[in-house]
This record gives sequence, structure tokens and C-alpha cells, in this order.
Amino acid sequence: MPRLKDTTKLFNTVLRALPVIPMLWPRKKASVAPYILGAMGIAIAGGITAVMFFSPRTRNRTLGIAKDSYGKVLGQLEQLGIGERLGLSSGDRSATAAAHSNGLAGETDAVSHASPTTY
Repeated sequence: MPRLKDTTKLFNTVLRALPVIPMLWPRKKASVAPYILGAMGIAIAGGITAVMFFSPRTRNRTLGIAKDSYGKVLGQLEQLGIGERLGLSSGDRSATAAAHSNGLAGETDAVSHASPTTY
């Protein structure tokens, strides 16, 4: 049976050796690539936000393209017969307007097809 004196001595030796254990394995250097990619992503998102905020022409064009794309997808879904099951229907204008959850329900075609010289 181990004596208390031997157990205490072993415990103290282990405690003294603990700070040395991390030095036995080489340290791995942290990769810088995630930081660079994250900074580039934030810069790109900030640039797009600035262009959308400061340029009404670009904003209107982008919203027009989004509206047209949504209409094309809606047409394809109706052609496949899926639009009715999803609650999307071009026959009922109120249902289509309610289906636009991206804020494009009130947009008119005149805004999306405005000439570049109007700004």
C-alpha cells in the first residue's frame, strides 16, 4: 500500500513538471489566410453597400433585375405546376404582391427601365 508521503511527493513532482509539457511539442503557427479572406469579404460587402447607397441608378437597376428574375422564376414554377402548391399565382395580383417578400411588390416597371440620363 502506498504511503501518504510517497503519494504527496509524486503529486508535487507532477505539478512541478506541468509547465514543461507544452514545450515538448512544437507550436503550430496560426494561419493568416482566414483573416485575409475575411477582410477581403468585408471590403467587398462594404463596397457593394456603398455603391447601392450612393448610386440611385445602380440601386434601381439592381432592384429591376431582381424583380425580373423573380418574375421569371415565378413563371417557371407556374409552368411546372408548382406555383399553385406554393401559393404563388400570377392570375391573382394580390397573392403575387404578397409573395414578394423582398420589398419589390410596390416597384413599377418605369423605375426598372429608367433611362440613364434621368439621373
